[in-house]
Amino acid sequence: MTDGLRNDPKKSLDWRTYRTGCPHYRVRWPVDSDTRHGEPLYQVFCTQDTPPVTAEEQQKCLTSPHHCWRLEQRPARRSPNAEPETTPNPA
Repeated sequence: MTDGLRNDPKKSLDWRTYRTGCPHYRVRWPVDSDTRHGEPLYQVFCTQDTPPVTAEEQQKCLTSPHHCWRLEQRPARRSPNAEPETTPNPA
């Protein structure tokens, strides 16, 4: 278990996706995991590098079927072709 990721989570069938979950969320249950020695019961991987940190965040990942809930909360990037915002001149 200490050899890190043995399979590419984006492509490997060992990593499960959820129909009702975020398309970037992956989880797997290693058969050789030894929880008595501190190895995880299951592994979570996020292809957007925004993995859940708490149980509440993990639940959001499992109920966000079309996008990453965390990335949606970030401010939208402005298009490079967008017109600059103008501030009104004081009267």
